[in-house]
Amino acid sequence: MLKKGIFFGLVVKFMVAGSDIDSLNLKYMYEGAKEIEMLNRSMEAGMRGHNEIEKPLYVESQESIIDSSDMETFQDLGDRYLLKRSLSDMKNSKVKTTILSNSIKIEITTSKKERIVTENGVGESSVSSTTTEEVPIPFDADISRLTKEIKDGLLKVEVPKKRG
Repeated sequence: MLKKGIFFGLVVKFMVAGSDIDSLNLKYMYEGAKEIEMLNRSMEAGMRGHNEIEKPLYVESQESIIDSSDMETFQDLGDRYLLKRSLSDMKNSKVKTTILSNSIKIEITTSKKERIVTENGVGESSVSSTTTEEVPIPFDADISRLTKEIKDGLLKVEVPKKRG
């Protein structure tokens, strides 16, 4: 019987000591978690700062210029009308023509990309501009037979006159 009592006393003593160890372990665990949280916040702040430095410079501007020069119109060639438009940079330009109810819309988009090498690495700079112009189509032109061609940096739009 004596042996049982001693054993019981040891178990109780161990359990009490165990709860002290558990609370001590929790204390160290929470301190470690606080330290990890501080390191995490510090690292996130550092990454935000790094990303601000490395953020690509992106500037978009929109300018509208009202051209006061004489508007080009179709030339009357007797049996048809002709419109010529010089295109300055055909290598980097795309031309889109759209027939509206009583005019032709000419949209020229020029895009240039340039590779930039710096001490921090390689980047790219791009510039794009779009010019849009609407030219009235003469009332006696047959829009259904309109033709257009781009050759040697020159846009030609021809519209035959209506028959009869």
